[in-house]
Amino acid sequence: MPEERVPADYTEMDLLEAKRFDKKVKENFMPAIVSTVKQIIEDYGVLEGVCVDVGCGTAVFAIELCKHSKLKIFALEKEKAIYEVARMNIEEEGLADRIIPILGDAHKMPFENEFADFIISRGSYHCWKDKVQVFKEIYRVLKRGGTALVGGGFGRYVTDEEYKRMKSLRARSLGDAAKAYSSPDKLREVINKAGISNFRISYDRAGLWAEIKK
Repeated sequence: MPEERVPADYTEMDLLEAKRFDKKVKENFMPAIVSTVKQIIEDYGVLEGVCVDVGCGTAVFAIELCKHSKLKIFALEKEKAIYEVARMNIEEEGLADRIIPILGDAHKMPFENEFADFIISRGSYHCWKDKVQVFKEIYRVLKRGGTALVGGGFGRYVTDEEYKRMKSLRARSLGDAAKAYSSPDKLREVINKAGISNFRISYDRAGLWAEIKK
């Protein structure tokens, strides 16, 4: 049976396909989600205030982050079917008071200027058609004194076995799009074009990440 490929931009997914995608994430990539959230809390402390999760998918990451922080999270997703599954996941976890699913496009976020204390985007970078524009939007929405993390990876706490398994799965699922998470120079170029100067790039076993300060 051929490997099931996940469409890079999630277009034309119906609810059944979205549920299959959600199941695949939960079955195969939870170690990365748990690891990355643990890493974020270790690096930044217990976060408070308003968070935007850009390209939240089915909100699996937002749910894990919510459980380990004091954030109110606005989970932004552009694909209606994926958004619906995110909403269901949030309700099933009893977190509807702290995670608000938002149907919207990262290229034109439905948030006012300086809305969020913390912005996270894990694993959606490869989907953005105009990466420079999305970074401009992230910077616009970020509060002064806030932090944004954009990138992808499995976090520093996955085992060697988990790392190899998930890296192989990601390569098969995303195809050429997976290269976006192994190109630090390209990421730096995109952020520079967005006119953002206060940032740093990290690229190691934990993944490729851009940390933006405002």
